[in-house]
Amino acid sequence: MVFAVRVGVLVCEGIGWLADGDEGLDSVVFARDISPEDLAVRMGGTPGAAVQLTGPDVTSLLHRSETGDSDVVRVAACGAWSYAVLHLADPGRDDLAVRASRGGVEVIQYVAMTDHPPAQFDYLRDGRTVCGFGIGEEAHRWGQDPDHLLPALVAGGVLTPDGTSHQAAARPGSAMSGNRLTLTVLEHHFGLCLPQSSVMRAPLPAYTVRGTLSLGPDPDVDIIRTWAAEHGYSLNWGGSGHVPTSIRDAYAHATR
Repeated sequence: MVFAVRVGVLVCEGIGWLADGDEGLDSVVFARDISPEDLAVRMGGTPGAAVQLTGPDVTSLLHRSETGDSDVVRVAACGAWSYAVLHLADPGRDDLAVRASRGGVEVIQYVAMTDHPPAQFDYLRDGRTVCGFGIGEEAHRWGQDPDHLLPALVAGGVLTPDGTSHQAAARPGSAMSGNRLTLTVLEHHFGLCLPQSSVMRAPLPAYTVRGTLSLGPDPDVDIIRTWAAEHGYSLNWGGSGHVPTSIRDAYAHATR
């Protein structure tokens, strides 16, 4: 069964695909009715400082960072929600989502928790967590109003009416995996969408929201570009000014 959210003339895949965990996405923060730049600034970015970067661009920059104390988001919008994709972020910290939710803004945070499942879902407003739970562990909920989403989870076939156990449709081995079912229920309840085809690979406005990492062009980009051209490498790098990791590695190996 395929679900989609229609946005104008485009059809977005929703968020159920996050259950597959195959895009390398670490964390995403959604905010309703604010612009992508406003979301980035609320999380700690500098207005007007966006640099167009792909997910691999950001990951490479973070890996090469000497301090290791920076967080970077790439932002865009889908429907009524702006979203910020975080790369290599500490899954134990939620202060960026808390910042974004201040002043009455509705915020949703999804953290993949690849190394320590389950994935985590939190719904925040006014700097506080309204409710949250692990995806697949919805019977164990937290927040100011832990049962805030219970009616939706029951109606969607995830939990029994008392909220203490899963319905048969949400159990392992069912037609739709329990994790995908929960994400699809949340997608429909909030009207969420996240374009799988571009969320990691397309250039999006990127901001440093914590730390001092510069997102500007690599200082050696011209030298490596010249070397790459001489050795037959593709020069289709986009306009970010950053050397792709594979070419940087080849250059380092050839010149050491």
